[in-house]
Amino acid sequence: MRVATPSLAEPLPRPLSERRRKPLWREQYVLVVAGAALGALAGALFPAVAVDFKPLGDAFISLIKMTIAPLIFLVVVTGIAQVGDMKAVGRIGIKAFVYFEIVTTLCLMFSFFVVRSVQPGVGVARATPQQAEAVARYSQTHMESLSAYLQHMIPDSFVGAFARGEVLQVLVLALLCGIGLLLLGERGQPLRSGMERITELVFSVVHVVVTLAPIGAFGAMAFTVAKFGVATLYALALLVGTAWAMMAFFIFVVLGAICRMVGIRLLDLLRMLRTELLVVLGTSSSETAIPGMMEKLPAAGVGRAVAGLVIPSGYSFNLDGVALTLPLSTMFVAQVYGIELTSTQQLGIFAIMLFTSKGAAGVTGGAFAALAATVLAAGLPAEGLALLLGIDRFMSLARAITNTVGNAVAAIVVAKWDGEFDRGTWSAKMSQLEIAK
Repeated sequence: MRVATPSLAEPLPRPLSERRRKPLWREQYVLVVAGAALGALAGALFPAVAVDFKPLGDAFISLIKMTIAPLIFLVVVTGIAQVGDMKAVGRIGIKAFVYFEIVTTLCLMFSFFVVRSVQPGVGVARATPQQAEAVARYSQTHMESLSAYLQHMIPDSFVGAFARGEVLQVLVLALLCGIGLLLLGERGQPLRSGMERITELVFSVVHVVVTLAPIGAFGAMAFTVAKFGVATLYALALLVGTAWAMMAFFIFVVLGAICRMVGIRLLDLLRMLRTELLVVLGTSSSETAIPGMMEKLPAAGVGRAVAGLVIPSGYSFNLDGVALTLPLSTMFVAQVYGIELTSTQQLGIFAIMLFTSKGAAGVTGGAFAALAATVLAAGLPAEGLALLLGIDRFMSLARAITNTVGNAVAAIVVAKWDGEFDRGTWSAKMSQLEIAK
């Protein structure tokens, strides 16, 4: 068992009396909820005006994404350097990959079972040609070959990955630099110390950006309600309801059971990450939770190297929400057009989804592109995607929450599996959260 070390960006504990004197309205999660609620109200009452609030949400997401690439690079490099053992890095990566594939397969199988039982697409009106035009830009989407996908992981320049915000490419660079820093040995100590100080700076920038979360939630929710309206949910209420119920079941039952297996309570994890989850809910972007998780999980007892490797890679290889909605949406299109898929065809689609469920962006729209790739690769009518375009925003809310919780649980499981989880630090952190309520 490793010796717990506090996160570099973890502030010193405040006196208990000061924590108790903090007004509820100043709590970050309360402000985020208030911002999202006001945004929804503005969108419902003043849609013509509220639709122009979209830049507020987009700007907040852009600010968060601005910090993700340097944050991932610094945390992974310094985390690997702290491990001090090449074998340990490879061991963590293999365990993470095994966990990702097991959970992804479980998600796909569960979703196939649900969609075949509920059959949400039966009786739904087909998309009109006008609706089909709305997804014309997705018609060129195709499933890349494995070699092309692997080649895409390698950046064409060191700064190019950062400039484009390619998380997977940044992770590859970070792994190489971390390994290089290990090979330098004692000569790399000054560089290691300097990068740790820069990590503190990046976390400070993240704290500044997160204070704008209520404004971002307000803008995103105002646009969503104003643009799509409540009536959008009625036409495909069964599909949306099924998706939300399915993902709620997965979080509280499946992930809850996994948490119990490693000796923690899911509700404790959700309470610790409540601000990040509310920001994800308000912005419909799971990437907004990366900085918070990269800081809070190590502070709660998860090894920094584990968190630095599992969380970034999880946003490409462990998108539980995407894996749950891909079969649901794909089979929905088949049901709308009355296409009866044989068991062999469904097995082929299942194999396709094992690939297309990887690498979808953590922001709204990436999962829809993954869905388009799956539908086209399966030979289903691309026009059916138009029926899903209007409700994708609502589907993405549950999808983003599921992706976020799934990756947090993955980091804890791999840390426990690798002996890099400090039970005492976790218990102390949970007690601190209980007192601060």
